Amino acid sequence: MHKIKFILFVNIFFLTITVFSQTYQWQLFETQVKANLKQIFVVDSLNIWIGGDSAYILYSSNKGSSWTIQNYYPAYEITDIFFLNKNQGWAIENGSDGINVLNNILFTNDGGENWIRKRFRPDNVTLYTICFLDSLNGFVGGDQNIFHFTTNAGENWYPVQRDTAIFSQFPVRKIRFINDNYGFAVGGYFDFGGVLWHSTNNGFNWITDSAYADPFFDMVFIDSTTIITIASDIERSYPSAVFKSTNLGTTWNFFEIPYYGVSRGIAKRTINEIWGTFQNEFIYSLDRGDSWITISTPRDIVVYDIEFIDSTFGISVADSGYIIFYRLLPDLVESDFSLDEKNFHLYQNFPNPFNSSTNIKFTIRTEFGEIVTLKVYDSLGKKVTTLIEDILKSGNYQIQFIIDDLQLSSGIYFFQLQVGSKSKTLPMILLR
Repeated sequence: MHKIKFILFVNIFFLTITVFSQTYQWQLFETQVKANLKQIFVVDSLNIWIGGDSAYILYSSNKGSSWTIQNYYPAYEITDIFFLNKNQGWAIENGSDGINVLNNILFTNDGGENWIRKRFRPDNVTLYTICFLDSLNGFVGGDQNIFHFTTNAGENWYPVQRDTAIFSQFPVRKIRFINDNYGFAVGGYFDFGGVLWHSTNNGFNWITDSAYADPFFDMVFIDSTTIITIASDIERSYPSAVFKSTNLGTTWNFFEIPYYGVSRGIAKRTINEIWGTFQNEFIYSLDRGDSWITISTPRDIVVYDIEFIDSTFGISVADSGYIIFYRLLPDLVESDFSLDEKNFHLYQNFPNPFNSSTNIKFTIRTEFGEIVTLKVYDSLGKKVTTLIEDILKSGNYQIQFIIDDLQLSSGIYFFQLQVGSKSKTLPMILLR
């Protein structure tokens, strides 16, 4: 049994990144832990765990304001964390005794107050992921043909049944279940191949769905049937590729995106908005994974994993003990059009994404004329153009935003409608 009690207070260290002044911020924080932080598991805002090098496990019960060190084991690292609820969880320690590669599976029944360490055999393999369906039935994945299950809480582990596809024995990087029956796994080797698997019967059998040139490290469930994952190239020789299934893995569609790097974590903020880590960038989509944009992280720090507690608060972990928090700015929440539905309504532009022009539609519902402005901003909050600045009466309006000579590059832009003292802002994507 291994137990450490130490309260770690998080301090603001450097830089606030504001992608749009009325939208959100990524804020960089420095902890007193200097190890690289690589894994996140969120149960709710009061129960967050982070794992990293030196086998650190950090726990926060107050939305990241302070952290308790629950585990520390030099020369090892935490390669995955998984919790069934706020009390019962598992983690993988991977390291070396100087001769052999060793793995320990950690278990807690009290939210990490105490972690019980149990050796996983055989040696000289690397475990990457752990996942449990309930307190008895779980799965681990790794290299050297390790894709195993347990029915007795990890006392014994046995190989799962996989098909005979040529790529089915590749390393398993992440295992997660979208519901009680359907499970998904992703993995592969760098510069050799990436693999997707799925199970329809509680993980009893696994089917090899697809293979690609580069490995997958994480996946995100958008809704009850939709899964997205990104194939990544560590050498940045080939572009990344997005794989998406809308029918629980029966079929997968994929397309390349013009970005080079490794995406180790992916999570959804809303049903439409998805974020991923991309080395020293974040990669994100506003249209359920159909198009993607990248932005630099604060201070260009390398990020590993990402999770969202809800649509207003997210967390990403990074090199050298850094944490980056996503916060939705209060003024955007206060100006949301739902508060002013009686007076006006701003619709999403169409088409979106767009190339040379797009249409913006809005409705004004006031008895008397109001001063109305419609402006376009870039991702840094700089005004691009004013489309309307006039007194308008009640009615439906549609404005065409034409790029023309504005010399705009591909990226996310924002259009803001202001009616009197109230406003609403929406994003749109320009693809040149």
